[in-house]
Amino acid sequence: MSSVRRAKLIGVGLTIAAVTLPACAGPEPDRPGSGRRGPPPFSSLDLNGDGRLTLEEFRSHQIPHGDHGEAFSMIDANSDRIVTQSEFENHKPPEPPSRGR
Repeated sequence: MSSVRRAKLIGVGLTIAAVTLPACAGPEPDRPGSGRRGPPPFSSLDLNGDGRLTLEEFRSHQIPHGDHGEAFSMIDANSDRIVTQSEFENHKPPEPPSRGR
């Protein structure tokens, strides 16, 4: 194989990788306009990394609607004022009200 052909193939391979790798990296971080839906990762809420989410840590993040205290209480399944990763991942947010047409 000639060095020119090899260089072209490498260029094509790099172009394909540049186009497809970002799609394989997973969802983008939650940024306005990113189109990401759903809760952020637990690790981004657990500011001190102790595996336990306090109301103070929870309040440091924006929520789409409602009160931080009420939302936290709904997630805290055993009402011990600490949200574990399991409680966070198993929590199902309430369905938004349906629009009457």
